Amino acid sequence: MKKAVFIAAWLLLLPAPCLAADNQSAVVLEQVTVSAGKRESALQDFAGSVSVVDEATLEEKGAWTLGEALQLTPNAYMKTALSGNTVVIRGLSTIDTSLFSPAGLYVDDVAYPLTYMQNLDFLDVERLEVLRGPQGALYGANSEAGVVNVTLNQPGPQVKAKAQLDYGDYDTLRMVGQASGPVYADKVFFGASLLRASSDGYVENLYKHDDRASKEELTGARGVLRLTPGPDWDVSLAVDGSRQNLGLGIMRYLDGPNRTEAFEVRSNAADVAHEDALGQSLRVKYAGRWADLLSITAHRDYAYDFEMDADRTSLPVARSNMDLDQSSWSQELRLSSKAAGPLSWLAGVYGKRDELDVSMDWTRAVAAMSSKLKTDSTLENYAAFGQATYAIIEGLRLSAGLRAEAWRTSGQQRYRTISLDRSYEKDLDDVEILPMATLAYDLRAGVMAYATISTGFLAGGYNYFSSNCLDTFTYQPEHTVNYELGLKTSWLDDRLTANVALFYTQIRDKQVREEAPGGGIGAWSFTNAAEAHSSGGEIELAARPIQGLTLSAGLGYAATEVDDWTTTSGGVTYDYQGKQLPWAPELTYNLAADYHHASGLFARADLFGAGKQYFDAENTLSDNGYQLVGLRLGYEAAHYNVSLWCKNLFDADYANKKVTDASGYTLIEDGAPRTYGVSLGWRF
Repeated sequence: MKKAVFIAAWLLLLPAPCLAADNQSAVVLEQVTVSAGKRESALQDFAGSVSVVDEATLEEKGAWTLGEALQLTPNAYMKTALSGNTVVIRGLSTIDTSLFSPAGLYVDDVAYPLTYMQNLDFLDVERLEVLRGPQGALYGANSEAGVVNVTLNQPGPQVKAKAQLDYGDYDTLRMVGQASGPVYADKVFFGASLLRASSDGYVENLYKHDDRASKEELTGARGVLRLTPGPDWDVSLAVDGSRQNLGLGIMRYLDGPNRTEAFEVRSNAADVAHEDALGQSLRVKYAGRWADLLSITAHRDYAYDFEMDADRTSLPVARSNMDLDQSSWSQELRLSSKAAGPLSWLAGVYGKRDELDVSMDWTRAVAAMSSKLKTDSTLENYAAFGQATYAIIEGLRLSAGLRAEAWRTSGQQRYRTISLDRSYEKDLDDVEILPMATLAYDLRAGVMAYATISTGFLAGGYNYFSSNCLDTFTYQPEHTVNYELGLKTSWLDDRLTANVALFYTQIRDKQVREEAPGGGIGAWSFTNAAEAHSSGGEIELAARPIQGLTLSAGLGYAATEVDDWTTTSGGVTYDYQGKQLPWAPELTYNLAADYHHASGLFARADLFGAGKQYFDAENTLSDNGYQLVGLRLGYEAAHYNVSLWCKNLFDADYANKKVTDASGYTLIEDGAPRTYGVSLGWRF
């Protein structure tokens, strides 16, 4: 592994001898625009820890999903597992199998709350922003750990079209088509995009003699109608939908009598999942004389179901079935001041209603151990939020914000076995007041320091997967207080930027999973047993030493620790104090070199690394860390491009998840192996 890292670093630094060859050709870094503060501004002027990745970078890295894109940002990591995909920011993870994440995910200001939604397949993305730390004073829905903000391209007066074809091993095929332009007299514009992707996958089911156990098929589309009836109005109606079929034959035994090698499984069940999503959003912008108004009305329907071999053997021991349906309506109104003047402000209100139905069935060879769990829930939440920034003196700015949120949820659950039929229900409600404050000071031109204190929370909810009675049905909110110091700098006539942030996050009422006393095998409760903290920081560097060459690097450190949590496991009292939180790599780092020659030739090399992480509260199951190297070499002309690419160049072995069965044997979900392929693109 050390050799792999050395070779990767050498590849990234290949262009370094050019630095002194032609210093007069050096150019400045392009100014990065960020909408993190709900108004567009320069990245270096935003007083907070935020990373921005543009469309060109996503394409050149070959980031097809949000998880791959997060490899470009420190202290932001995608937990990818059969039990759900969750964005982990600064070590704040959630309960495995929880449907909701501490990190907020927004696509064009519309929240995507469920974990199964979070590893997005990208289509027509303009840029990606990752904000670390609570952001409740700026965003409609709440976010405890941070926000991932995905901005999609909007149609405009220029006619645009592009197509992309990617083909790789395992018969992996990805086709994207996009077109947009004016329809009527610079008043009406339309855009459409289509995605079709498929892969045989890299896992073989030895029992079925099937080498497509992890196959995938995806079809997605999006259409946007935009109207600008006057100079002050901008209205857009967007509709998107997708259908995905997934092979779930991924988890295998790492030890014991059913052990198999990497990417080999034994299963006698279907091991398939189906996902259907449909969304509509209406955005209305009005630019007033003194302030701007934005209205966002959104509706999303989402369905996900799977059938999976629960025992991961060729014997008919157990299988699990889940069926999830969500319907969500939301409305946000936001009023923001014009940028001029010493005072700038933003104020908004937000309302949302979710209806969520989940069925979770366990069918076992021993009929007495089979169970059916059906949960119906409705969530309503309302929030008022706002933030204001005032220039006290030249170079010194104070920002203060507040979020007031009231939420109420009602849930009913029915638990059935061969000898028991039990129904119960419970309502949950809460009111949260979340303040924040930031002080920023320009030490000199190109150097800004800031200090922030902010608060966040993750709402309580229901145990949709492993409850069996009213006592194990619900859990309460968890809360965070985040302290942050940061420094943003620009050097060498804007050819180098260097940003650093340090943080300490207190977590109380941490949502955890505990054994339900007397509940039997597989009965777990979600409770608020723990206090914990996360501390560390991020460093990000970007440089443009010569014409065509961009270097970037990021380093994130997040040390999590349980401060207070005592529970009962297997009838034995256990103290988790001093343990690390699961699903939270202590270290994440990235390094990239991107070179474009005037002839059209280009090359990009990426290194992503993750440190050790644990998969259980006891810290007995872990991955020691890994490094992934990606390469892309190609040629780009005015209207087309062609490239060769490779992901995970050195075929690093790593785990996405580990878990133990009732006998103490370990099951593992392997990370993706080395893949390579070719890309063809066309545009005008």
